[in-house]
Amino acid sequence: MRRTLIAALGLAALSPALAADYATPAETLRSRLADAQIEVTFDRVQAAELVREARQAAAELRPALAAVNPRAAGDVEAALQEAVRAATAGDEAGLAAARARAWTALLAGTYTGLEKSIRAGDAASARDWLAAREFRTASAFTRLSADATGAVEALGAGKLTPGAALEAVRADVLDGYQARLGGALRDLETAQAQGWRTRSAEQAALARGYFALLAPAYREQRGEARLARLETDLAALPASLPRVQADLEGFRAAPLSAAETRARAGQVTRFLALVPVEYGRGVKLSGGTPVVTSDLEVTEAKTFLTGARAAFTDLAPLLPAGTDAKSLRAGFAGLEAGLDRAAAHRDAPAPASIEADVNALLGQVRSAFPAAWQAHDANADLGVIRTQLDAVVSAAEAGDWAAAETARLDAYATLESGAEARIAVFAPDLKLRLENLFWNGQGPHGFARLIRERGDVASFRATRAELEDGLRETARMLGTEVAPAAVATNAGVIVFREGLEAVLILAALMGSLRRPEVRHLRRPMWLGAAGAFLATAVTWFVLSGTLGLFARYGEKLEAVVSVVAIAVLLLIMNWFFHQVYWTDRMAAFQKHKHGLTVGGVAQTGQWIGLAVLGFTSIYREGFETVLFLQSLVLQSGVAPVLTGTGLGLISVVGVGVLVFALQARLPMKKLLVWTGMMICAVLAVMVGNTVHVLQLVGWFPVHPLGFEFPSWASLWLGMYPTWEGIIAQVVAAIAVVGSYFAAEAVKTRQLEAKRREARGAAGTPSTQP
Repeated sequence: MRRTLIAALGLAALSPALAADYATPAETLRSRLADAQIEVTFDRVQAAELVREARQAAAELRPALAAVNPRAAGDVEAALQEAVRAATAGDEAGLAAARARAWTALLAGTYTGLEKSIRAGDAASARDWLAAREFRTASAFTRLSADATGAVEALGAGKLTPGAALEAVRADVLDGYQARLGGALRDLETAQAQGWRTRSAEQAALARGYFALLAPAYREQRGEARLARLETDLAALPASLPRVQADLEGFRAAPLSAAETRARAGQVTRFLALVPVEYGRGVKLSGGTPVVTSDLEVTEAKTFLTGARAAFTDLAPLLPAGTDAKSLRAGFAGLEAGLDRAAAHRDAPAPASIEADVNALLGQVRSAFPAAWQAHDANADLGVIRTQLDAVVSAAEAGDWAAAETARLDAYATLESGAEARIAVFAPDLKLRLENLFWNGQGPHGFARLIRERGDVASFRATRAELEDGLRETARMLGTEVAPAAVATNAGVIVFREGLEAVLILAALMGSLRRPEVRHLRRPMWLGAAGAFLATAVTWFVLSGTLGLFARYGEKLEAVVSVVAIAVLLLIMNWFFHQVYWTDRMAAFQKHKHGLTVGGVAQTGQWIGLAVLGFTSIYREGFETVLFLQSLVLQSGVAPVLTGTGLGLISVVGVGVLVFALQARLPMKKLLVWTGMMICAVLAVMVGNTVHVLQLVGWFPVHPLGFEFPSWASLWLGMYPTWEGIIAQVVAAIAVVGSYFAAEAVKTRQLEAKRREARGAAGTPSTQP
């Protein structure tokens, strides 16, 4: 905990206006209680004195805590009084439990103050309270999150509303406390198995305290009755541990975003895959017997496994119903037990055995994770690289040069096998800069050189900072996302355009069914149109599910779907095709309708036929729309696409009301032309993004322009600095706009020819007598 609080102080120090009024007493309280726990075995008097010093630190916080959460302030004081009694009596278990209660009660009070300050829009006060937070357990592969700090700073700068800031803070801080709760329960299980009474008492008290911070979210999700049952089970720990674990199954206080979910799923698979690699380096067979030859490598394997298990714990509540989470947990536990034996040089498993166990667990994980979680994310590799670079710096600070070199090589191997090969064609200068920073560059010195020359910590940190800048630039270079507002706009335009054509078709078909004697024939056509709308919705889900099965192919899937969508869009936006398509299709519809309405068809057959006509006239537009929208979903996710779809549907409904209910005569041809121009812009953006994705997956050549566009150009316009992308966008726009003007010219010539024929026929002398 000391490291996490010190990290919090470091983050808080970023703001010069921040006073350490809360963080310093909180750290003093925590450290004095930890020291008392050590002393109680040897010197009860000294232990009691240390607890009294903790009470003095708490006294500095009491007025502020009492103002925001009187109960928490009282709980801290009561727990410290119990700690004094336990220390005086030499009660180790009692002191451990009291110290855990005091600490978590303090966290409850500071968190209440944090929430109240944010609701009031008081960023300065929120900074003070946030300084006394606690993070999830840190490791070489788990970096502390500063999302809450960023949200508070954005609130102070007026960039976030209090509501949005509070949501971001909750997601970050409660995520840390839930991770702490899970760790306490796991440690309690271990302590019980080992018969550690003091450890059991401490972890049980911590579990109760951390859960108190999450209780409001649990009540909201599960209800008051479930909350009361869980609190009863928590009070009965450790005997009730299985019931507590069952009650918490599927609960997550701070929901993960789709991006965070994919990132954690990537961490599970990537970190697991590295476990046998590191283990194989540290354990060799000697005469058929596994022998540990490098404790460092075994420790690295354990670290990767810990990272994978922590990420899995975050995802476990979100697993689909019916998933055998217990079996997955058992797989992690079995691997951990094997690595623990190797670390203790006692019955170490063979490398082949660890590899087989990891492969089996990876198979279970991939079967359990939904396809959307497994979509390949190039930026997830950068996250792994960052954690390995942090390990380089940490090892250098500790003077463990072998560990630093191992972490450096692992980070470089990850970069070389993925991101570096992909940026080589887009930014060769960036590739060279990254390589220099990893190897023997100067200004700053590369990591390899620093490790060889046993460089100072400041130099390592300077190189790490430069690498972070390079990785950010790499992430931007590899990014294929589109601005959500741009995606919503494009989706709205597509839906409106296709919906407008559907309205025109229905209006044309129903135009001759206005007379009272045939007006009733509109009803089956309306029913068919409604059925087409529902079928379109079903098609959306079917296509989403089908594409989800191939989500692991990531950008390759996006490329294929986008190419198909662009091909269809180019076809239907070709005005020559459109005129033939529209004329022939409408003629076929009208002929079919005429046969049904005046052809002596039986009433039942007539209704069915008209319903089918209404269905087929609309569903084709719906299917095309779904295809285009799925391409956008692969680029930017579901939310912005659905937003644009909703706006487009509202516009279509408005046009429909004007046409059918109010009998308004709208300039339909002009609407088609205007929306056609808008679709042309959407097409250009889709073409630019698709060419970029094709280049990323290596299916299209790359010839850089020699200069870069601003980031908004790629986000909003799909413009990337390569000749292929720009030329493709220009050609697509010319194909659509050119076909319109060419079609208009042909139509004008045809009309002029007909006029000449008519004038010639009118002026020809009669040959009749």
